[in-house]
Amino acid sequence: MPPMPDKPDTWAQIWLALSNPLWQGAIMAVTITLLRVLYEAKEPNKWRIILEALICGALSLSASSIIEWMTWPPSLSVAAGGAIGFIGVTAIRDMIIRFLGKKVDSA
Repeated sequence: MPPMPDKPDTWAQIWLALSNPLWQGAIMAVTITLLRVLYEAKEPNKWRIILEALICGALSLSASSIIEWMTWPPSLSVAAGGAIGFIGVTAIRDMIIRFLGKKVDSA
């Protein structure tokens, strides 16, 4: 395990990085996903819980780039992360597949 950073400048840089709404949205997605899955208590496999939280965090990072591209406020990333964490990976995947299926059928 690498040693913990001991320079105050390193901690300031970490704090500055975590102050970015992009990362705050990802952290929010991971946190809400963990809380939702633990609250539902339907998933006994701890690895699946961790992987779901990480996938929701990654989806939140993806949503942040869309938010930036649409020139919406960066603080919307936190709300997007919360929504993604609350909805969950399976529901989001199903919505995207249905949406793409409708687009393909109409083309």
